[in-house]
Amino acid sequence: MSIAKRVQQWATFARQWHIYDCTWQNPFDSAKIISRHLKGMQKPIYHPMIHKRSLTTQQLSSSDLLQTVPVYCVSNRNMGRLGKVDPSSYSQPELITTKHSSLEWKVDFDNTKLKGSVTHKFNVLENNLESIILDVRDVKILNAEIISSGSTTPLNHFISDPVDDIGAKLTLELPQGTAKGELTVRIDYETSQKASGLQWLTPEQTLGKKHPYMFSQCQAIHARSIIPCQDTPAVKFTYTATVEHPKDLKALMSALIEKQEEGRTTFKQDVPIPAYLLAIAIGDLVSRPLGPNSNVWAEEGIIEECAAEFSETSLMLKTAADICGPYVWKQYDLLVMPPSFPFGGMENPCLTFVTPTLLAGDKSLADVVAHEIAHSWTGNLVTNKNFEHFWLNEGFTVFVETKIVGRMKGDKERDFHMLRNLTDLQECLRTQLKDTPELTKLVVDLSNCGPDDAFSSVPYMKGSTFLRYIEDLMGGPEVFEPFLRSYLQKYSYQSVVTDDFKNALYDYFVCTDKNGKLNEIDWELWLSSEGMPPIIPQFDQTLANVSKQLALLWSTKTTEELASNAEVKQKISTHQLIDFLGKLIECKDIKDLTEQKIELLEATYNLKNTKNAEVLFRVMRLCIMARLMNRMGQIIDFANSNFRMKFCRPIYRDLAQWPEAKPIAVKNFESVKDQMMAVCSHTIEKDLGLK
Repeated sequence: MSIAKRVQQWATFARQWHIYDCTWQNPFDSAKIISRHLKGMQKPIYHPMIHKRSLTTQQLSSSDLLQTVPVYCVSNRNMGRLGKVDPSSYSQPELITTKHSSLEWKVDFDNTKLKGSVTHKFNVLENNLESIILDVRDVKILNAEIISSGSTTPLNHFISDPVDDIGAKLTLELPQGTAKGELTVRIDYETSQKASGLQWLTPEQTLGKKHPYMFSQCQAIHARSIIPCQDTPAVKFTYTATVEHPKDLKALMSALIEKQEEGRTTFKQDVPIPAYLLAIAIGDLVSRPLGPNSNVWAEEGIIEECAAEFSETSLMLKTAADICGPYVWKQYDLLVMPPSFPFGGMENPCLTFVTPTLLAGDKSLADVVAHEIAHSWTGNLVTNKNFEHFWLNEGFTVFVETKIVGRMKGDKERDFHMLRNLTDLQECLRTQLKDTPELTKLVVDLSNCGPDDAFSSVPYMKGSTFLRYIEDLMGGPEVFEPFLRSYLQKYSYQSVVTDDFKNALYDYFVCTDKNGKLNEIDWELWLSSEGMPPIIPQFDQTLANVSKQLALLWSTKTTEELASNAEVKQKISTHQLIDFLGKLIECKDIKDLTEQKIELLEATYNLKNTKNAEVLFRVMRLCIMARLMNRMGQIIDFANSNFRMKFCRPIYRDLAQWPEAKPIAVKNFESVKDQMMAVCSHTIEKDLGLK
């Protein structure tokens, strides 16, 4: 081994042990220093593997020193702001940014790991930068080196400052005199079996039962468990990837397929993306066309059902482009995920992931696809700089989603869509966020809170309501939509904060006859007040009044009175049924809430035969409200049928408030949590009071 390599190894070792004052040139002197450290004679050593009890080195026996656990088990959750630009990222985009990343991955299903390398092309923004800081989480770094003119220079590297449920800091020490400009760094690494951004399914857990399946979910800050990176939406980069995988499986990514060989697929994404939009899925997948540049992917057993359910995708895509401007991503495919996928959809570029709980049989839940399509502009093209401004992603996307719905189904449906959202928001404030009112603000403080813990419907529903208020104030869609397109064009390929939107709004309208209207917007009230939106726009109530009246009837009348009431038998749409059931759950006191009343409800609206997960979810919650222990098997079966957080979190929260049912819920959760993605199991543990 060369002297340079030995020096590098020792320096890396010393950095990992925080022995910054050691004289590594003399190994004998260094050994004495280490000995003094171990005896507690100088500052303590903080190693990446530390003792499971909070003891000083003076209290440890030699046998104790061998009993170590990962540092993630004991780190302090009170993290503070990790970076200047992004409170949830150690990376320093003000000093260095990633321009392009090249991935070389081998998918190891036997050990449930990704193995390989990433080569980052950085743009260094200042001279004499001492180190590159990247985000990691449970990633094993094997080697790091600078690549320049065909030669390589090894880099000292160490991982430090871990934070529970967030990750840690990877430091790559740069040579003295590193200049501004392009810098290429290759990192060899492998992921952990517990990588929070990956889900590995055995063949038995798939629909086909023959092949394993793997997929990722990187939003909000789980890309760092898949790749050492600047895991912040403040940084956008293009990427290429070469993936080695079992030859009988199909590999897909949030990119265009460049080349396919047996067991090897190459991808290319030419449009810059934040790290959270990096995505991969590998399984026994087939496709069906949905349009000229759109396909749906799924396992064979459900592919025809998926193609029928999402047949309007191309029309939604065209409608969105009419509203927002040209579609820059070329391909728009859907991948219908396994039931363990934790979200309704994820807007991965070129390949939206959607939950199978959308398969209602009548396209009634396909609006989720409209939402993910809208993200192609609001979120993917113009992105929040950090997740404190998450409403710039989700509020804008819901706003555009409702416009797509309005153009396809009419303005009454658009307004009803927004009113239903407000019902969901009200329930969220009453339950999920009742103890954390600070997270009901539109712009939140994530100094000591991870994005996963702050995730709720607030940025979606409160944000879209704010935009609708501004649109109405400025004169309606014909006035506001040209501004929306100009805003999206101005900040395309960039990351923004709320002030950027505010400035764009003022710049656009300040020299028009709408200038005076701008002064009516109370920004502090909208952005910083807690609770429901401070102003509710004047929505068309025609469709909502039907569900509102039904909720009033079912909450105030007895079972006998309802059985003979003709009004409850009126024909309603699926969306009105969902809204009515949601409003019923929100009633503080439902008269005569018994099994007989729920059975009448099921019979009246044919609920026992429905495939609609949104309907079934609300029926299960009513059963919990009625304390129907004989329905517990049905409730648990629904909770286990999918691990979409929108459904399973409220179910577990409701069960946690039912003393007789909570032990059943905890026992069931413990038996299935390993089938959930980390973001889901982590939040449910908190909902059940286990964490």
